[in-house]
Amino acid sequence: EIAAIRCFAGSENVFPPVGKKVLSDCGVLEPAKHGFDIYMDDPEQGDRESCPGREGMAFDDVYEVDTSTLKSNLHFLLDFNTVSPMLVDSSAHSQPEEASEFGTDVINVTEYAEEIHQYLREAEVRYRPKAHYMRKQPDITEGMRTILVDWLVEVGEEYKLRAETLYLAVNFLDRFLSCMSVLRGKLQLVGTAAILLASKYEEIYPPEVDEFVYITDDTYTKRQLLRMEHLLLKVLAFDLTVPTTNQFLLQYLRRQGVCVRTENLAKYVAELSLLEADPFLKYLPSLIAAAAYCLANYIVNKHFWPETLAAFTGYSLSEIVPCLSELHKAYLAIPRRPQQAIREKYKASKYLHVSLMEPPAILPLQSVSEPKHF
Repeated sequence: EIAAIRCFAGSENVFPPVGKKVLSDCGVLEPAKHGFDIYMDDPEQGDRESCPGREGMAFDDVYEVDTSTLKSNLHFLLDFNTVSPMLVDSSAHSQPEEASEFGTDVINVTEYAEEIHQYLREAEVRYRPKAHYMRKQPDITEGMRTILVDWLVEVGEEYKLRAETLYLAVNFLDRFLSCMSVLRGKLQLVGTAAILLASKYEEIYPPEVDEFVYITDDTYTKRQLLRMEHLLLKVLAFDLTVPTTNQFLLQYLRRQGVCVRTENLAKYVAELSLLEADPFLKYLPSLIAAAAYCLANYIVNKHFWPETLAAFTGYSLSEIVPCLSELHKAYLAIPRRPQQAIREKYKASKYLHVSLMEPPAILPLQSVSEPKHF
């Protein structure tokens, strides 16, 4: 059962756990409304690429500001009286990630690795969220996003979702919030719709819509969740195939193999980057993956960035260092943070308890400027 999530201070949004009632001291939970209380951001110069699907949104409390940015050919409005067109009737949850993610992953086809990597590097620029979108959000904060992402990690563990599903959900969430202003009472609805959509895209047997309604303790109705899913698709212009830090990290691990402990530690520190929009949204996923590889490789093997990966990615160690330093800070800080879902996840034996490993207090980055070969 998903652990209880503490409420925000004041009248801010509350994320209830599975099967639990909202704590009485968290304020009064208003009845669910059919309006989303979501508003379109004013367009800025250069923002048209990042918010392509804003055409024709005739939703309650959503106001259209630009009708020239839809890239998709789907020029129609979905019927909100119907269920999701992507609904999958599943009788089992997704398969656990006990087996290696290599082998069946298309991005790891050796013969085309360089071409695939180049395509992903170009695509990550097209589908990145705005680095500082939270500054334009009038009613939500960085802390609320952190709590939401921590909750999404717990949801992923509850339903045994793939790591890629979590990364996609956070990408969908950040791209949506880059274009739309959301009231705090609807933030969890956006996050739930994001992981619902990511599950349908990534999982073989995604959880049913009713289960996603259940994990919010029925804070939102099935109809509200499906309508938010449709809005999410429109804002994202149905662009769901996006590169993630997880995809790049798997490529690097395949290109330059490491021991299982290093691999799990790299996945752990990469996932920590999801919690903080600032500073990590200013870095591309390929660079965050490189920093995660470097940090884990140094902690376990006392090496940073091998020449094979420097040649494959084009990243020198000096280019990785700023992101590596931020990731190291996040690693040092995580034991003291209230959001512990990722740390608890990687305490499991299947991950070799890597979240219990003590990180070095200081990284010798000043003495290392060139990639090392090992």
